[in-house]
Amino acid sequence: MEQENVDSKLRSRMALRSAVEEVRQNLKDARKARKEDWELGPLAPKRDLGFNDYGAFKENVRQDWSNYGLHQPNPKVVEQRCAWAGGVKQLNLAPGDRVVIQDGPDKGKIDRIRSVQPQVGTVTLEHRHQAVVQGMFGNPSRPQPMPISIGSVRLVYPITNPETGVTRDVVINQLKAVPPNMQSRNMSLDRWQYGKKWDRLVPGLNVVIPWPQVEVPEFETMAADTVREQVEDRSFYYGLLSPPMPEQVVDELRNKFSKFRTRHEAWYIEKKEAEEALKKGRREAIKSMQTPLDEFHEKNQEARAEAGEPELSEEMLAKIGEFMAKKKSAALENAGAAEVSAAPVPPQDNTNAPSPTAGPQ
Repeated sequence: MEQENVDSKLRSRMALRSAVEEVRQNLKDARKARKEDWELGPLAPKRDLGFNDYGAFKENVRQDWSNYGLHQPNPKVVEQRCAWAGGVKQLNLAPGDRVVIQDGPDKGKIDRIRSVQPQVGTVTLEHRHQAVVQGMFGNPSRPQPMPISIGSVRLVYPITNPETGVTRDVVINQLKAVPPNMQSRNMSLDRWQYGKKWDRLVPGLNVVIPWPQVEVPEFETMAADTVREQVEDRSFYYGLLSPPMPEQVVDELRNKFSKFRTRHEAWYIEKKEAEEALKKGRREAIKSMQTPLDEFHEKNQEARAEAGEPELSEEMLAKIGEFMAKKKSAALENAGAAEVSAAPVPPQDNTNAPSPTAGPQ
């Protein structure tokens, strides 16, 4: 996994380098085109006819490099982009919403959201904010939607004026996420499962903006899938004489190949019995070829096995006790003599004793 991560980073770095080089080349081509337009005048090439790749980007240029971990957007910047729509965690935008563009050449135009990228704070529109992308493998150039910041769009929704009763599109500059009102809105199970689990409210008007219609996905059951009928169907019945769970479950809970296992299948017991019978037949075959000396040793071993462990008589126990008592007394005597010999001699006070060399006084 570490090697794969390193290889992925290397490939991403090389692709990013190629994209930067292409951007530089596009800038050079733009300067050259501007110079040609200025110098050649009416003889300059027609770059707006659509029969060439002038102004077209390649795939590696329009790719979102924030997903490769090379240029992760600042979380504060992403939060600022999504602030008006409720924040990153509870973003009140969904595919199908009508929004108005507030920046760029498409300013003031309304379009629908195709996809939302809350991790980087961008959305992709259906028809607006597109760029011509150069086709690969000889394919012609085609327009592709480019991501646009959420801060550059605003939600558009028709609201009825309670005073005049006129319904018209209103640009909503702020949305807030609130818990769903189950009394005023009928939230179905599909709505909760495949949609948002909160309502979006316009704080100034206290108007709840409904979410776009959600289409429940249709799942196709494959051979390896387990349908609900199979899950809810009871397929195991047990009584007082059967174990409380199938044998397969017991094999999962306990080690099937443990040497401490006590429950075995019938085929395993038959296999072991056949192996034991084979070993017994080999022993009998070897026994039929014994020499007289081998038979003598075998009889002695059988006799010793039948005799069992030797038992000590009372006389033997008494002699063992006397021997142990002698050993113990001899050990105590030796220990006492060693203590006496090792005891230090106390010094004598000879201050008042007469000197051996001094005469009578």
